[in-house]
Amino acid sequence: MNTRIFVLLSVLACVALAQHRGMTSSRCLCRRVRDKFGPPKNILDIQIYPPSNSCDSLEVVVSLKNGLQYCLDPRVQKVQEIIANLQAIKKSREQAESLSEAGTSEP
Repeated sequence: MNTRIFVLLSVLACVALAQHRGMTSSRCLCRRVRDKFGPPKNILDIQIYPPSNSCDSLEVVVSLKNGLQYCLDPRVQKVQEIIANLQAIKKSREQAESLSEAGTSEP
């Protein structure tokens, strides 16, 4: 009797783990990633999605002017440089906005 219960619990645990792994990977935007990309003049937008509960991978999605989208491999050095540049631009914009708001406030 104890052996049957142990086997049943083991099977249920395996099924639960398999479903959980399938759910997290199926919610990621990027199924495949590229390590190369075309000329920057064709890029319309770059969106960076950090790891989350629904997807445990960092995802970098590039939108082109012709409407196509593809994912870049975040482990590639050039992609890491792009991410760092975008974060620096965002930080400088936030600092500029906070300075302009501080300068326009009335006493």
